[in-house]
Amino acid sequence: MTIASQIKRKVFIGKQSGLGTIAGSGDGKTYNYRDGGLSGGLTKEAFESNTIRTDQQRQNASHGTRSVTKTIDQEFQIGGHTMLLEGALRDTFDTGATTGAVITIGINGSTRTISRSGGSFVTDGFKVGDIVRATGFVAAGNNNKNFRLTSVSALSMVYAADAWIGTVTTEAAGATVTVAVPGKKLSVPTTGHTNDYFTIEEWNDDIAQSERDTDCKVSSMAISIPANGNATVNFGFLGRNAAYATSQYFVSPTAAPSGEILAGTMGLLSYDGVDSVVLTSLDLTLDAGAEVKSVVGSNISPDVFTGSVVVSGSMSALFEDAAILGDFDAEAEAPLFVYMFENSSADSDFVIIKLPNIKINSADKSADGTAISLASNFSAGILADGSTVKEQTTIVIVDSSLS
Repeated sequence: MTIASQIKRKVFIGKQSGLGTIAGSGDGKTYNYRDGGLSGGLTKEAFESNTIRTDQQRQNASHGTRSVTKTIDQEFQIGGHTMLLEGALRDTFDTGATTGAVITIGINGSTRTISRSGGSFVTDGFKVGDIVRATGFVAAGNNNKNFRLTSVSALSMVYAADAWIGTVTTEAAGATVTVAVPGKKLSVPTTGHTNDYFTIEEWNDDIAQSERDTDCKVSSMAISIPANGNATVNFGFLGRNAAYATSQYFVSPTAAPSGEILAGTMGLLSYDGVDSVVLTSLDLTLDAGAEVKSVVGSNISPDVFTGSVVVSGSMSALFEDAAILGDFDAEAEAPLFVYMFENSSADSDFVIIKLPNIKINSADKSADGTAISLASNFSAGILADGSTVKEQTTIVIVDSSLS
């Protein structure tokens, strides 16, 4: 007798063209998951008779509305979750801002500015908190470095004094230079939201058993960044139905992503424009408010219904000043940017998570060994201040590896 083992269990996900249309058998993508990080499946509502019988017994329960709940817990990878992140944020990744190749751009290593005499960085779409790279400068050391923007205006962008940048040679405009946000950017849009459905197959290779979940939506997303460990991302799904078979549905699925796994030790947090070097943990949660509905005449919900995108989180840091306490007391709103890098090189690939508008809702001090720690919960709301150099949304994700 063969018993199914975790090491032989695989998960494949394919994007559907719409509600009720299963993903094509050739459209599956393989996804790795953490030890014990794949759970859930078909669930059913059950109801019983309340009739009083003369034999003083009850008939068996009946099954009602079917649905699927599934969670996939993964280590956060560069380029590893594109399709699922798009499902969570209800949009698609778009190419980052670029100046195009122009001869009006110079750079000053002393003032840490990238400036131009014509055109507009604002019109081109650059935002505070972006990381940009330049190509075409005469000084080779000015090219292909991750410049983290602390301010943006039409003719000037200021970058942070990050150690990985090294020496920057001041250079006047004249060479043909391109400045661009590498990779692609994703955010919750204000209009034109996508409505993604997925087919998820759980295949037990050792016992030839397949569970195929259909019409699944991303119902939640949780990102955890510890100080001393790999970052993780957990996707929750809610679907309408499941079926079982003895053969694998997704034929020759795409191989699992192979991007570098991100870790807290190669991370950086900026709160309200100030970099933190005392953060000990950060957790973010996105809730889509997904639910199914029971209807007369069918045991399958007509759809998976979702509500607003609700983002919240918590962070813990060593207690060094009153900034968080002050904002909590004043009910202030501020941006929170999280950067995670593949390595410490000047041109490292990276992922950025931007929360343009968070509010601290608690601030609790406690002993952390011999130090004092400050733990805070926060909510993230849409930024709607009309700024042209800040994203007017709740959450933004940038992945430099996407093309």
